[in-house]
Amino acid sequence: MKRLSLRALPARVLPVLALAAPAVVALGAAPASADAAPVSFSYADCPDSLPVGADPGSWICDNIVIGAGSTMKIGSIEQTLTKPISMTVQSGSDAATGETRNIFVKMRSQQEDVPGGVLGVAGTENIPLLSLKEKTTYAGNFSLGFTASGGYGSTIDLRIKIINTLLGDNCYIGSKTAPLKLSLEGDNDSLTWYDDAIGMTMNDTAFAAPATSGCGLFGPVADFRAGLPSASGKNAASLRLYLSSKPYTELFPAMKAAAKSSASKTMLPMGLPQSLKPGS
Repeated sequence: MKRLSLRALPARVLPVLALAAPAVVALGAAPASADAAPVSFSYADCPDSLPVGADPGSWICDNIVIGAGSTMKIGSIEQTLTKPISMTVQSGSDAATGETRNIFVKMRSQQEDVPGGVLGVAGTENIPLLSLKEKTTYAGNFSLGFTASGGYGSTIDLRIKIINTLLGDNCYIGSKTAPLKLSLEGDNDSLTWYDDAIGMTMNDTAFAAPATSGCGLFGPVADFRAGLPSASGKNAASLRLYLSSKPYTELFPAMKAAAKSSASKTMLPMGLPQSLKPGS
């Protein structure tokens, strides 16, 4: 993926959303909704500090929510999210270059029941010792930029924690050195402007899924149950993302005194200018 700053985008390219990732679309044709996004946003993880030399008036804090109903197929396990995953990102103007920076802060996720449990048999997931849960964790490499086809996409590395009494507390699909490496592309037709957010569905059907790590003696069993490792083309992710933001001077009023501009008041999530929003 070619990485570049939003400021460097050619005028003919109109960015919208990332995984934060935008997609190349004609924004005037994007469906708009007067309703609020169907998820809740939180800014509790927004740091109360900015990079050295940053102007608080040109920085915002983004909250990205992967909504319930999003799906992931990893090996032989197909999972539909029933609980949202949230991510916090700082966005603003770099003091030295003037280009937009996006700094990943934190991911929050909850345990999800894996259908079929340990045996992969429907209905056994609620039996003690046979239940299996998973929890998505961040492993690095967050970015946004152009995809190879000229659209927009986002990269993010993940590890999936596998939870069962017999597997210990350090069993994951993927490892710190060999995580799941997603390279998501936006579905232009799914773009929606909500009253308080931007929404888009992002997809990846080309990532490979590595074997488990940290599962001890039961590692081979976990790999067999999950069908791992799983080659590129046999896995899929379809994530519905909702992205909202607030200016740093609103989140932390004490920063107003140090603000040199008020640019953040007209910035969309990920540092996009308000002028890109339909009807603005």
